[in-house]
Amino acid sequence: MELIYKNPGFDYMINNILMFQTDVHSDFWRESLFLSFPLIDKNHFNNLDKEKRKNYLYEILLKIYESEKQNIYDKLVKYNNYRDNNKKQIEESFTNAFQIDCKNNFNNIVGNISLNPIEPRWLDITSFDVFYLNSERGALGTALHEIVHFVWFFVWQKHFKDDITEYETPHIKWIFSEMVVDSVIRGNTYLSDINPYFQNGCAYSFFYRMIIEGKPILETLYSMYKSLNIIDFMEKGYEYCIKNESAIRIQMK
Repeated sequence: MELIYKNPGFDYMINNILMFQTDVHSDFWRESLFLSFPLIDKNHFNNLDKEKRKNYLYEILLKIYESEKQNIYDKLVKYNNYRDNNKKQIEESFTNAFQIDCKNNFNNIVGNISLNPIEPRWLDITSFDVFYLNSERGALGTALHEIVHFVWFFVWQKHFKDDITEYETPHIKWIFSEMVVDSVIRGNTYLSDINPYFQNGCAYSFFYRMIIEGKPILETLYSMYKSLNIIDFMEKGYEYCIKNESAIRIQMK
């Protein structure tokens, strides 16, 4: 397993930020930009058309990027060094969790440091974004979340051989995969210990408030995870999510 952190450049960052500033995205996704960068006037931005939004962000964020460029490169060195210090144990942890060889697979994972506070990921190219204000521990915590997805859907696809487009939002397979991050990280002491986000939640916050059939859904899934092998957990957990899909979606706020 090889993970490398990179600076993808400013244009990449702007384009990814704008991906989440559309009318199809809720405030859950959009608000973090304005909280992270108070210089951006939210009301003014929202009243602009697509091209003017890009120009407006470009003008404000380019100044921030230029002033932070050296800091970004310094952080990349820290991120990669911290990754190296934990590489062996991470490989062993994911190998145990998914019962496949993770040491000699997943050798092209890229973490792109970015001004985008959303931190999206792409399964097909095993890459993800890391917000530039993260510490090295925070950057690795973000990486662990995304590596769960990369390995999860690799194993899932080999078993189910289904449509990979259903691995993304808004499909229930995507929702299930976001919930199981908690199970996988919680189920491995090393991964939970080195993940600074674990204590406050390493999955989306609304999952920790979600009650299904009278119980917290993450507790139900974790009980399944601890008692089943990974393939059986995928099957049983997915059946549970399908059965309760309506109730799950209602609480995703």
